[in-house]
Amino acid sequence: MNRLIKSTCTIAAEDIGRERADRVKAKAKKRYEELCVENASDSKALRAHTFKRIYPGIAVYEALKAEGVDPEKAVWYIREYFQRFSAKMVPHLQRTIRVLGLARKIPGLFMKISLRIFGMDAGFVYEFPETQGNEARFNIVRCPYFETCKRSGCPEITRCFCDGDDAGYGNMHPKLIWGRTKTIGRGGDCCDFLLKYEA
Repeated sequence: MNRLIKSTCTIAAEDIGRERADRVKAKAKKRYEELCVENASDSKALRAHTFKRIYPGIAVYEALKAEGVDPEKAVWYIREYFQRFSAKMVPHLQRTIRVLGLARKIPGLFMKISLRIFGMDAGFVYEFPETQGNEARFNIVRCPYFETCKRSGCPEITRCFCDGDDAGYGNMHPKLIWGRTKTIGRGGDCCDFLLKYEA
């Protein structure tokens, strides 16, 4: 069972009850499997996003709505999954950065890792504004998260993924400033990523 589906249904159960949440889980699992079969031609790089996050998000959103959950509430459940996931992971990240003294190196590492994981072979398209000082700065002008969700008729869930970024990257270290101001998923013309170290 995909973690996003399972955990989102656990969160939903707090409101709609275990019985309804279990029905949502079963429907979402079935829909997720269908999406994977329908999109078996996704590249390996794209699958790291679609099979792990995007298709599970679409599947559980559709299943929640089919169970009569208000769409805005369904979006909230998915967003809450990412908020809770970040709340568990961020303290470990903070501790690692502090103990190893990595804060100053994080912008460079963030840039390198982002371009590898969110690469052009997965469908991301970038622009690179001029950087100043110790910072990672790039704009994503085409995002497969938004494109895939829009194609499936649910662009509104894209902001759940955006909010997950903010919850994780925005709290890593007091000297690391997360400066993203807009995302495609929230209606922006790009996702203007900025992570900088301020001495």
